[in-house]
Amino acid sequence: MNKLLFLIIIIIVISIYIDFIILTDDVFYSHFSEQYSYTRIGQMLEFRGRWLWLTYLIAPIITFFKILIPASLVYMGLYLSNLKYPFSDVFKACVIVEFVFLLPVLSKILWFEFVEPSFTLEEFNSFYPLSLFSLFDSSLLEKWFHYPFKALNVFEIGYWFALAGSLAFGLGQEFKQMLDWSGDLDAMRTD
Repeated sequence: MNKLLFLIIIIIVISIYIDFIILTDDVFYSHFSEQYSYTRIGQMLEFRGRWLWLTYLIAPIITFFKILIPASLVYMGLYLSNLKYPFSDVFKACVIVEFVFLLPVLSKILWFEFVEPSFTLEEFNSFYPLSLFSLFDSSLLEKWFHYPFKALNVFEIGYWFALAGSLAFGLGQEFKQMLDWSGDLDAMRTD
């Protein structure tokens, strides 16, 4: 539970840093200046500032479910494979590997803080390091390609390897067994 609380605190601190240090009012003014008047942009930023705190309250709930769903699926897979382990151990393993997803966010912060300190909101939103999306010009891609190309990244692959390693370590199993359940599925099939 301490690791989950620590993860939630880090996520909230990173969100606050991005919202107040990286995405300043100047970024929004420069992005929306061609579409709206400065008065309207000011109203939008005032509305954003008034309701931004709500995102920090929702972040723990979203984080909990981002961990609960994979933990439940992994637990069900272990159960169906006749590997009996407490759900709490599987949940802990999933909490630990969720830290992998902080790496792209931290790299994004470092990039826009030190490498590219002058940027647009569009550049910030379309920056997905080590993803298939970063290999293409986003304006040339169809909109429906954006999400899958963003999701296909090194961090997703790292997550699955880290999950297998965390489960192997936490449950006392071999890494290969936690990474590959297809052997169990082949043994269950009847022809």
